[in-house]
Amino acid sequence: MIFSIIVFIGIVLTCFKSPHKGLILLLNINIIRNLQSISIQNPCLKCVSDQDILLGGVLQVLGLIIVSAIGTSAKNSKYKLDFIDMFLGLTFLLLVISSGISDSPNEAFLYTTKYLLLGIPYFFVTKALLINSKDFKENLTKMLVFSVNLSVIFGIIAALVVIISGYEEPYAKYGVVMRLTIQGVHPIPFAQAIGFGLLSALFLIINKIKTKKSVLKLLFKAAFLIIILLFTNTRGVVVSLVFSLIVAGGLYLKKPKINKKTATIILVSSLSLIVAIIIFVDIKDIFGRFYFDAYAFESILQRFDSLFESIRIFRQNLYTGIGPTAFPTYSILPYPHNFILEYIVFFGIWGAILILLLTIFITELYIITAKNKKDIFYVFLFITFLFYFIETQLSFTLWTHKGVYFSLGLLMAYYTINKRSVK
Repeated sequence: MIFSIIVFIGIVLTCFKSPHKGLILLLNINIIRNLQSISIQNPCLKCVSDQDILLGGVLQVLGLIIVSAIGTSAKNSKYKLDFIDMFLGLTFLLLVISSGISDSPNEAFLYTTKYLLLGIPYFFVTKALLINSKDFKENLTKMLVFSVNLSVIFGIIAALVVIISGYEEPYAKYGVVMRLTIQGVHPIPFAQAIGFGLLSALFLIINKIKTKKSVLKLLFKAAFLIIILLFTNTRGVVVSLVFSLIVAGGLYLKKPKINKKTATIILVSSLSLIVAIIIFVDIKDIFGRFYFDAYAFESILQRFDSLFESIRIFRQNLYTGIGPTAFPTYSILPYPHNFILEYIVFFGIWGAILILLLTIFITELYIITAKNKKDIFYVFLFITFLFYFIETQLSFTLWTHKGVYFSLGLLMAYYTINKRSVK
């Protein structure tokens, strides 16, 4: 309880003093609150903690209110509605309506309340905070520096627990590989925190290359985060990151301007990282879940089952959907494991229309980013959204997609600022 109170007070004060940092802490509250669960003597990386009303609920709501209030406290503060605002608003309206016709209205309304209080506010608050920043790029850079350092701290803690305790996967003899995380935290949100830190580090490296500043410390941090991310053995996050970087390469790095000194540092660092992995790391430890054996392939088969089940449910409930918590009634799976499938299952044809409109808008954002590909901030913000959005096709449910809403808030804030400056 003492730990919870200290964390609560510390994050609330941070939200007051530095709302940009406070927002990052709130985004990672699931990891932070579970630091008290760490056990050196008997660590359990597969253990997931129960929900925490104080830190997981009250703190997030209060923190987001504080960040929003401070971010929009200026007399000339502005907030312009865009497609994402309308998309999320219509989603909430459909959740309310579908909750009323759900097989379990109480559970459905609780789900809708979580979406309203703990999910979509990350978009509205992030967008409002950054739109009204005196210097968007400077504040975003400070936010990313903080994210990198926080991710490194998470990685160091997770690695030290495993190293000091001599942790071994209990079911290794059955082909199960270790998934590095902090006890009490599912590997996916932990991997996403590390992945966002890595993306931030890479952005800062490129940005410093342009200004001809030293990047050595950032390179070491990025290398460390790569190793930690690989040890999480979280395929969806790794694939999301790789795909996002490929898109970034196609948009921005066709003709990178890097001086010889920086190129040498990057080359030596990359080779050193590869050699270190080959010498000191068992490849199966970091790529075990990519192997197509019975254990690694089982979750992939479940995703296909979810696809077929969702299409069947959609066709049977075309005009009404089944509501946000009724999926287990119609399927042996707990939920669709897919952002798009959830819309068509929850809301029927109305969800399909919303997803179609979202697809058109995302395509438009890609076109705008491609036209402004010389702007590293546009490229970074778009691929950060991609990083989180791709993972939504594999895991989580609508109210838990904080990373997507946060990244959309960043992207739409920059989009709005640039649109305003053109006028």
